[in-house]
Amino acid sequence: MAAPIVAAATPWGRSALAVVRLTGDDLAPVLDRILRPMRRGPLEAGRPRRIEVFDDDGVFDDGVAILLRGPHTATGHDLCEITVHGNPLIVHRLVDAAVAAGARVAQPGEFTRLAVLSGRLDLLRAEAIDQVIRATSPGGLRLGRLGLTGILSERIAPLRQGLVELTAELEARLDYPGDELALADDAALLTQLSEVAAGCRRLASGHTAGRVLVDGARIALVGAVNAGKSSLFNRLVGQPRALVHDSPGTTRDVVEARCWIGPLQVTLLDTAGERQTSDPIEAAGLALALALIEDVDVLIVVLRAGAGGATRAVEEAVLARTADRRRVIVYNGVDRSSGEPPPGAIPTSALTGAGLQDLREALIASLGIGDRADALIASARQRDLLLQVARAAEEAAEALPLAGVAVAADLLTDGIAGLDTLTGADTREDVLDAVFARFCVGK
Repeated sequence: MAAPIVAAATPWGRSALAVVRLTGDDLAPVLDRILRPMRRGPLEAGRPRRIEVFDDDGVFDDGVAILLRGPHTATGHDLCEITVHGNPLIVHRLVDAAVAAGARVAQPGEFTRLAVLSGRLDLLRAEAIDQVIRATSPGGLRLGRLGLTGILSERIAPLRQGLVELTAELEARLDYPGDELALADDAALLTQLSEVAAGCRRLASGHTAGRVLVDGARIALVGAVNAGKSSLFNRLVGQPRALVHDSPGTTRDVVEARCWIGPLQVTLLDTAGERQTSDPIEAAGLALALALIEDVDVLIVVLRAGAGGATRAVEEAVLARTADRRRVIVYNGVDRSSGEPPPGAIPTSALTGAGLQDLREALIASLGIGDRADALIASARQRDLLLQVARAAEEAAEALPLAGVAVAADLLTDGIAGLDTLTGADTREDVLDAVFARFCVGK
């Protein structure tokens, strides 16, 4: 029995219209106390009706309501959507009236959670809904829409079936030792295990591209003081967000701005320039920058054209420190220097805009999204579970000739459980809590 829950389904703020949703197994006692049709007769399932909404203080708005009967609804339970005028005061009052009438304010993602628990959606499709809502790029929206078609579930189903068949094979060996059953030889089993592991790893490898498409990328500019990082930052953002001055160490805090780099929305970070300094504030800014860039997707390492001496030494240190990071190196200030850029560096001028398009293209290439049009996942949860299953299959392959059939069978059972957690066949509370914690209320 699902008790009635209520939440605004549209973003908070002023708008022409707003939608409040209720769902549960018995909505009538709540609806009778918060709305009345403008014409005689009760609400009829599937028919929009003009209504007035009211509370103990009287009518406070009019709108349209539609009632749908479970189990053939989005949540699998009775569902009512009430459209009112988009004033937050009205929305808040309507939600309060529903609570006073016996409903409970929904938790984040609770409507979709009910859909999963009632079998209307699997967990992968539920996550795809969240991706569609959060997508920051056309590619992210495409990935979310693909998820809603069930393509990821279709790709996982044969992997699970393969593990089930392999487990059955191993358990048959345990249950009927010495019997002349039509059992596969070890070589065939090892080949199947390798194929399952490879399939899981192939799906998991699309995570970085998928995450960037859905959530956007974080890109930081790093380098020595006076390399022109802030000027490049402003050029990429398209407006003067960072202070630019000839004095070294002008940028002391990290400046963030959102902008478009090709088809991607990115968060760009301008960081404090690096040098030896006795200024505690500048040193603190540099320490903050070094901490923040640990989590960015790409670094733009800015070298100053024609730099020498102490500046060049700092640049060499930055290049060495970031050698194992995904990065794009730019040689900035070519309008003022005739020096040759290092191999692989992009010559740019923040003053004239020269090289900026090459920089944008290099950033997109470094993120690898062009090579991963087949990416199907954007969730770290999905990636981690796929890698967990791949490891289980690989460890089973190692265990089979060494530790024996029983150990290998146990590992494959763990792999099946991992895929069930992935798809939502395992609906333990902690699994669902982890998925729906990031959903918006009302979804």
